[in-house]
Amino acid sequence: MTQCCFLRVHPLFFWFWSFHHRMALALCLQVLCSLCGWLSLYISFCHLNKHRSYEWSCRLVTFTHGVLSIGLSAYIGFIDGPWPFTHPGSPNTPLQVHVLCLTLGYFIFDLGCIWRFAWRKSIKKYHAWRSRRSEEWQLKHNGHLKIH
Repeated sequence: MTQCCFLRVHPLFFWFWSFHHRMALALCLQVLCSLCGWLSLYISFCHLNKHRSYEWSCRLVTFTHGVLSIGLSAYIGFIDGPWPFTHPGSPNTPLQVHVLCLTLGYFIFDLGCIWRFAWRKSIKKYHAWRSRRSEEWQLKHNGHLKIH
């Protein structure tokens, strides 16, 4: 037993604590590798399709993710097991964890694509809508536009 800050802690606790830190680090590394894989696929699509826009390459990566995740999920559900309807809540298999990390890496990539492509468009639409609404309000309440 180890005494720490007036608490008695069993040495097994420290092993357990470090074990979970190692597992979390391994999962973060898998997600980071997945993100790097999706980014490299995006860059290769950009180089292969120079005549298309960058958003086109992003959509190709999205399509690839959809096909890959459907295929892997079908393999896990129908072939590798366990069947989710007969064993609900059972511990995840290593393949399921890998697919989850692959998908999380894609979602981080997709968040970057949303930030790069859709965010700018939505901000422009919002400002255009906001200025038009402001003009309509001024016309409704003042009867004329007040332009400075």
